[in-house]
Amino acid sequence: MARTGRAEGDVVGGDRSVMWAEAARVAVGCAVVLAITWTALELFDERQFPVAAPPVMVLGRWFYNRHRQWGAGVVAAVSGLVVVGTLVDRLRPHADRLLADTMATAAGLVVAMAVFTARSRVRRRA
Repeated sequence: MARTGRAEGDVVGGDRSVMWAEAARVAVGCAVVLAITWTALELFDERQFPVAAPPVMVLGRWFYNRHRQWGAGVVAAVSGLVVVGTLVDRLRPHADRLLADTMATAAGLVVAMAVFTARSRVRRRA
């Protein structure tokens, strides 16, 4: 069951499928947060902080506040983690750790958003 959010007509919950334009805006927002995180960590020469934490928190908040479709969320999270894990192993020998982690996280976020959006739309039609 959907609940009304702060703005009139703003639906919160799992009853609404994700529009591709909304998914693209969220992915770009996460990419901006990821770029800012990478820049800050590079400037401070910090290699231990997980670069993925801030954009994943933004994505998690969007998911929880706007589209609580748990099945699609689990499928998307697993897909994104597989992409990140695979790319990190392949990129680290060719780039420094921070850059490899950032590039893998960006790819994982895009895949997770695409899978989540597609899965939410398929579920909605069924």
